[in-house]
Amino acid sequence: MEEKNCKLLFEYLRDILYDPKVKTLDVNELDEPYQKLGLGLNYLERAVKEMKAYSAALSKGDLSGFTPSRENFLCENLKNIHANLNHLTWQAKQVAKGDYSQTVSYLGEFSEAFNTMTKQLREREMILERKAETEKRHAEMAESYNQLLMELIARSEEEILVTSLDGQEVFYCNRAVDVKKRGIYRICMEQTARIADGEHGQQESYEWDWEAEDSEDRFYRITTGMMKWQGRKAYTHIIQEVTETRRREEQLKVEAYHDKLTGGGNRFFFQEKADELLATGERLIFCYCDLDHLKYVNDTFGHSEGDWYIRHFAETVQDYIRKGDVFARIGGDEFCIILRNCPVSIVRDKVHRVQHEFSSDCGKPYAMSFSCGIVEVPKAHEETSPETILEEADRIMYQQKREHKKIYQEEMGSTPEKG
Repeated sequence: MEEKNCKLLFEYLRDILYDPKVKTLDVNELDEPYQKLGLGLNYLERAVKEMKAYSAALSKGDLSGFTPSRENFLCENLKNIHANLNHLTWQAKQVAKGDYSQTVSYLGEFSEAFNTMTKQLREREMILERKAETEKRHAEMAESYNQLLMELIARSEEEILVTSLDGQEVFYCNRAVDVKKRGIYRICMEQTARIADGEHGQQESYEWDWEAEDSEDRFYRITTGMMKWQGRKAYTHIIQEVTETRRREEQLKVEAYHDKLTGGGNRFFFQEKADELLATGERLIFCYCDLDHLKYVNDTFGHSEGDWYIRHFAETVQDYIRKGDVFARIGGDEFCIILRNCPVSIVRDKVHRVQHEFSSDCGKPYAMSFSCGIVEVPKAHEETSPETILEEADRIMYQQKREHKKIYQEEMGSTPEKG
């Protein structure tokens, strides 16, 4: 009897582990002392079948298909992988949109590879932008050269002003205006007069591009070239108003330093402002803040809720800082504040009040908090960099983060949910 039961159970267990199709064991075939073990193997069969189906779905990249039962203990690690893949998918989409601030810090070698990739993409984008700007300048010069020839031949709609080399005479103008009253014309004549006086050195090249602004805040791009006009040497100025283009360029620059989610500055904005302030040598306070539980909120309640969490933090901080203080989002859940000429004791008090207000109950099913590292840069300090300061602030911040984690574990268990 014992040999028969053991054989049935062993064959069933082997089928569960190795056979793609398992014939479920009928426990009634077993003698009564072995039926409980048979029922246990029935449960194991279902759990293994779920685990195989779940792992097969994940291996194909299907993140929204099969979901195992909650009590299936064999799928715990796969569930963690599933959550990580969901988060990585979202991060990859953000990178595809041009958000190279995304970082991964919980997947070992993959984290290093992902972070290196985003860093290289960011660097390559900056290189391409510089190349595009260089090509743009070259294209503008070539276009200006062609325009010079075409304007002289076809008398296009661009404003053309021909002056003597000393800027005292106007030989030609394609506009029926009072030359003396047109601000940009006066600027062109003054420019050629300065060249004649040797202020800028003799201009030997055939043409050059320059920009000017008149008294009415209008901007112009001007191509000036030396030519012969009715047997006399002269300068031809081809004038194009670019006021709207300049304003659009300034707006694009503003947007390049803008964090769309919080409405504040981004990492590029922070880097530029930090470099500027450190160069002054004045006393500065750097507050490096890192949101607690953002990954938990994203994974549990969705990224829309995570975005609200980030915006709520930014709005809370901005209520406590001065207009001249620098506040920027420098990572997914990382922020930095730079305060000028503010005692560190007052800064610590401010941060404490912000932490208190931010963690106040607002009806959310999870705890809200952030950790902060404060570094004071004294007046007339030695040369340093934002990266060096942030490394020190990060070390201090993690001390507080460990304290927060310990409090949560003691008061609310291992997850950051509110009790």
